Amino acid sequence: MSGDSGSRHTAELRAELYFLIARFLEDGPCQQAAQVLIREVAEKELLPKRTDWTGKEHPRSYENLVKYYRHLAPDHLLQICHRLGPLLEQEIPQSVPGVQTLLGAGRQSLLRTNKSCKHVVWKGSALAALHCGRPPESPVNYGSPPSIVDTLFSRKLNGKYRLERLVPTAVYQHMKMHKRILGHLSSVYCVTFDRTGRRIFTSQAFSTPKIGRREYFPDFRGFFHPA
Repeated sequence: MSGDSGSRHTAELRAELYFLIARFLEDGPCQQAAQVLIREVAEKELLPKRTDWTGKEHPRSYENLVKYYRHLAPDHLLQICHRLGPLLEQEIPQSVPGVQTLLGAGRQSLLRTNKSCKHVVWKGSALAALHCGRPPESPVNYGSPPSIVDTLFSRKLNGKYRLERLVPTAVYQHMKMHKRILGHLSSVYCVTFDRTGRRIFTSQAFSTPKIGRREYFPDFRGFFHPA
């Protein structure tokens, strides 16, 4: 019974939607499209029907429905679309506040739910999977980026990885400028120390690593020696 009532309710909503679309088109520049739609839905009896006192349904014409629902403006469907976004925003906030669209995905979708917006955490096996020979794309509702350990392990298994996973943008949120040292021709963002903490090792792509002593930090220039 619940399935029958659900399908019946869907059919009623579909019939009302046909009527509202016809009203919207008739009030806009697509007059010919509106007339074609009105004629076709009338021929196929797709508009909302009238139910008599015995429970029997009877088809209704488009003109009769316009008179019966004269309290509805021609742009009633457009007004509904305007209202959906703010109402859903109160229940499930979107990722970009203030941007209302009918074509969004993820947290920008008007069909979003608490379950669909829940962050997805991938395991190591999911990271190691390949789709058409490439690592899979991260879903829209992907949560925190995978750890470096999981990413390197997946690369070890399949030999491939995505750059945004190896160095996710979230890493840069924890970076802080401590010193600016001139020893390379281009910027260096990787640095390591020896066990004593007295020597610093830096390197850059396609260049030789350099070693410096911590005591020479105030000089900034000229203290690095090629390794």
